[in-house]
Amino acid sequence: MKQIALAILFCLGINAAFAQDDVPMYSSTGKPVKDGKVANRKDGGFDASRIIFGGGFGFGFGNVTNINVAPLVGYRISDRFSAGVGMGYQYMRVKNYFSVFDASSNTVYKPFTANIYSPSVWMRYVLWNNIFAHVEYEHNFMSFKEYYNNYTVSTDILSRDVKYNAPSLLVGGGIRQPLSDRVSIIFQGLYDVIQDEKSPYKGTIAFRFGIVAGF
Repeated sequence: MKQIALAILFCLGINAAFAQDDVPMYSSTGKPVKDGKVANRKDGGFDASRIIFGGGFGFGFGNVTNINVAPLVGYRISDRFSAGVGMGYQYMRVKNYFSVFDASSNTVYKPFTANIYSPSVWMRYVLWNNIFAHVEYEHNFMSFKEYYNNYTVSTDILSRDVKYNAPSLLVGGGIRQPLSDRVSIIFQGLYDVIQDEKSPYKGTIAFRFGIVAGF
């Protein structure tokens, strides 16, 4: 919980620090700015034009098959600061991952197949032009089938369902490439500062690619 609180305070601190900066001539979406206000934007209250939606995706095939999707939704609180929620899903399959023995003592290889669900909350702050900082708390729920031998029970190959969960606090940044007034391609690099033993991001940097509208 301390890491989450620090991440929130970090983003809010950045937002406050830049609040007095001169507003650029054009907003991050390309809309003209006059007297510190984006043209055609409502003053105060909810503004549907500030809604952010989209997500990332990725895939890989071969000995390791990996397919993931991560839709998100959020709100642009200011031209620089936005926040929202997301839900990631990842399917992973590794060929010949488990090495076990059948009743005739022959080696048999079984695949590792896992499903990972990752609800999250995130915050982004535009630092300069199309470069932004990103902080995201994600909780990962994984389930997979494990194969093993236990000759005190049976000479057959046994299996069991394994489930666990792990927290991740992803910190990093990214860059966006506008495609139109509201749609952009984004690329991010994120590092999990918690490094839980069961985290899918342990010891790695998470690279993400996606398309979003409104950011």
